[in-house]
Amino acid sequence: MWRFFSEFRVRQLSVYWVGVIIAGLFLTRWVLVLPSIGIAGFTLTALAYALQHKVVAQRRYAPQLLSFVVVYGVHMLAGLLHSSITNQDFQKDLLLQLPLLLLPLAFVLLPSWGTAQKQQVWLILISCCLLSALGATIHYLHHSKEIDALYSRSQVMPTEPDHIRFSLLISISIVAGVDMLLTKGVARSLKVLVAVSITLLFLFQHLLAVRSGLLTVYAAIFTYLGGLLFYQGRWKPSVLGLLAIGAIGGSCLLLFPTLQIRIRNTVFDTQHRHIASAANNFSVTSRIYSYEVAESLLWQHPLLGIGKVALPHAMAQQYSYRYPEISAENYALPHNQFLYNAVSYGLLGLLLFLLGFYYPFWQALREHNIQAVAIYCIISLSFLSEYTLETNIGVIVGVLFMLIALAPVSEAAPRQPI
Repeated sequence: MWRFFSEFRVRQLSVYWVGVIIAGLFLTRWVLVLPSIGIAGFTLTALAYALQHKVVAQRRYAPQLLSFVVVYGVHMLAGLLHSSITNQDFQKDLLLQLPLLLLPLAFVLLPSWGTAQKQQVWLILISCCLLSALGATIHYLHHSKEIDALYSRSQVMPTEPDHIRFSLLISISIVAGVDMLLTKGVARSLKVLVAVSITLLFLFQHLLAVRSGLLTVYAAIFTYLGGLLFYQGRWKPSVLGLLAIGAIGGSCLLLFPTLQIRIRNTVFDTQHRHIASAANNFSVTSRIYSYEVAESLLWQHPLLGIGKVALPHAMAQQYSYRYPEISAENYALPHNQFLYNAVSYGLLGLLLFLLGFYYPFWQALREHNIQAVAIYCIISLSFLSEYTLETNIGVIVGVLFMLIALAPVSEAAPRQPI
């Protein structure tokens, strides 16, 4: 007799809950807790399956899947070292970082998805990105002059979610779509829909013109196509893919005013990087000075850092001392995840972070998991210009899709119970 948490039913439930998480990333303005509800449902489903069947389904893959828990441990240990468990900011950080604990645990306990389940998840992501991009594009077409003026002031068009996280989601969607196009057994009609969808998303990435988004999408595509060439010897799709993105990217440069304005602003911005007061008005210059201030703090506390809770106050003190020409409202935390971690947790904490976060990347390289390597490329490049893992959406984006790409695939899915 089939029990409620059968393997088939749990697979369907887990896909449903991941769909809730993904939808929640795009709906946080209206339903803030939706991603948390999805994570809770996903984790409880995994726990129920493990308890009912008395099995750890992915015991073999536990080291690489649970490796992300080390990052959560760094937050906890450093917080206890530098502050008290009763500190509200420390408690908020532990709650914020819970996806690093719960999602890996759930993936270890759940049975392997079939190829169909993984494709369903990626299609949900692609669909959500496409709908959000469509809404933003329609808004741009109705307010193009006003939005172009925003870009002239180093701002961007409104999107859901925020433009930085959205650009990362688009890059991940494109990698997932390319992977589906090159996977055998996918229906031809579905491949056509996916090809059209990711082409539109690639175009929108240029219309949105977020620097980190453009960097990640090109780097990820080059990584994926390079993996096809060197791991599988598939030179034809690699060459055709490079020609296609070159042609589309060049066309976007000629057609999209937002991209043209962004390039001009970036060049103009970097020309002012030696003038400290320019950090009040230019985002690239502001980032550069945030790095310099953070670096000075790092060498004052190199081994164990100053603690994440104390970081904003310590940065403000250094700003006022080193760069009085920068106004207080323009003080920026270090827009680099690696530097942010080094200052907060010290070089020892940074080392633990690197070991925990990048051990699965090493395994993906060994297993020639091109999709996982490309998604790692996206997240890692985002770390260079943002503290990605320090926001609610960022920490989910930073771990969920890598876990999906890393998770093993079952050769044959069980049938639905009769």
